Amino acid sequence: MAAAIAAPVSAPFGTGWWRPNAIHPAAHAVRIEFRLAIRDRARYLSHLEMVDLLLAALRRAGYQVALSHGMRPRPVISLALARGVGVASEDEHCTVELVGDSHDLDDLVVRLAATCPRGVVPLEACLAGPKTAVTGATYRIVFDAPGETLAQAVAAYRAASELLIPRRSPKQHRDVDVRRYAPEPQLDGDAVIVQIAIYDDGSAKPSEVVRALASCAPDELAVAGITRLAVHTAPKPVRVGTTETT
Repeated sequence: MAAAIAAPVSAPFGTGWWRPNAIHPAAHAVRIEFRLAIRDRARYLSHLEMVDLLLAALRRAGYQVALSHGMRPRPVISLALARGVGVASEDEHCTVELVGDSHDLDDLVVRLAATCPRGVVPLEACLAGPKTAVTGATYRIVFDAPGETLAQAVAAYRAASELLIPRRSPKQHRDVDVRRYAPEPQLDGDAVIVQIAIYDDGSAKPSEVVRALASCAPDELAVAGITRLAVHTAPKPVRVGTTETT
């Protein structure tokens, strides 16, 4: 006599319960972009630590972050551009998908500000538009050096045809032409304003711009602080066959 086959029953699966032939309604999610300032001691948080911090702050504020599809779902949240440890910022771009049909964006900023730690300041939120690509960023680098020394360093930097700075890491050893990515630093009192471009083949780091300026200075240049003032973006090209359009 054939053995009876037990009927399917509910069973625990992951963080929920799986039921055979069950229909799970798709959760509606809203894609939102908000801007942050990273100040004070928060500037020493790494990129991944900042993502974890924002996820925890959103959860404490009562929001549910949507999960990606696939075998290993992850929260749908991203920061536009990684920030070096120790670099402050006045223009961090964060994109997140929140579960729900709609959200009050002004209320989101207020509630998030109440749950973020000191130094992480939500500035504004808006509905995210078409996806963009980061094309560069503007930094303000403050130096603890005489104004004349800094002016001479900026002048020599701008006059140079190239400024090769060695980049050494476990994965790569090469020289970066900082002048190519940041060609026009501007003197601003005891600081330098510099826009660093991001190309398909890479970019320069703010610390490498500092080293390039130091190599052009007649005397020692000491850095007092670096702040990212703006992140620049452009629409992502749309692939049509083998071509790209914007």
